[in-house]
Amino acid sequence: MAKNKVRLMTYNIGGGRKNLGSQFDSILEVIKNESPDILAAQEATTWNTLDGDQIDQPKMISATGMSAKYFFFGPTLSMRDNFDVRKDLFIHGIFKDWENWQQGNALFSRWPFTRLGNNKPGSPYNLPLFKVMYSGNRETDPRYIILAQIDMGFAKAFTLATHLTTLYGERGAKKLPKKDEEAQMMRWVQCERILDLVREYILEKNELAFLLGDFNAVYNEPSISNTLENKGGFIRLLPNNNIGTHVKLDTPVDHILVFPGKYHIKYDCRIVDDKFSASDHNPVVADITIFDTDTEEYKRQGKGVFQENSI
Repeated sequence: MAKNKVRLMTYNIGGGRKNLGSQFDSILEVIKNESPDILAAQEATTWNTLDGDQIDQPKMISATGMSAKYFFFGPTLSMRDNFDVRKDLFIHGIFKDWENWQQGNALFSRWPFTRLGNNKPGSPYNLPLFKVMYSGNRETDPRYIILAQIDMGFAKAFTLATHLTTLYGERGAKKLPKKDEEAQMMRWVQCERILDLVREYILEKNELAFLLGDFNAVYNEPSISNTLENKGGFIRLLPNNNIGTHVKLDTPVDHILVFPGKYHIKYDCRIVDDKFSASDHNPVVADITIFDTDTEEYKRQGKGVFQENSI
């Protein structure tokens, strides 16, 4: 292998719900224009009606004509399993004759998913990072992570897609005392659990891994800087434009991190400045080039993750 290029993307699509500022047709256009090879989407939704109508956003995204045609949907919240009368959307759903409504993370890949232990065809796992009795609010929102192995032909990549906790009153006009500290502690615990998940079979075996998602955390929050980066060895890809990824913040909370394994990786990362016209999040896109041990780049600098313009 000389070198191979992969485009990664993470995007919180806000459920495609207009009342939350999401325009699903525009979201599809953004994704089609970027055409990622691997995409992690947060707050994707599916639901059926009693008349047999079906909305399946992951399936609709996969049909946009982008590079990533294989997909897996990992529900985190559903009317059937988590119904609570304090969740306005659930009340809306039963009076609109929804048979079920689900929201969660979705992972899309240009290449097929394989089993975690070998290259036979397989399916990703949808694994809980935080679960308590759901009470219809952000404090009790379940948080999950998708874990997949993707055989890209030239390399295997373990790929993780997640969406970490944010709490009511943590940010925005109705900010509440001590919510920042509480939310940061919850995200720190969730990132420690990510390391528990990948330590033995990915980190200690020096395997290539991509970690994408809406972390609801700025880059220097301990969950990212101390846990994932310093302790876990993941490298956060630095965007070359300094804009926010959430409508309420001027710094990114959506990130792409890479654990290089045995490879030398160059990257160029950017935040797509959509002006929040499609979703309340701007997506993050990274073009990475993977160099094996027989390349001049590897022989010159060894394994690791390097920003394109820093070399």
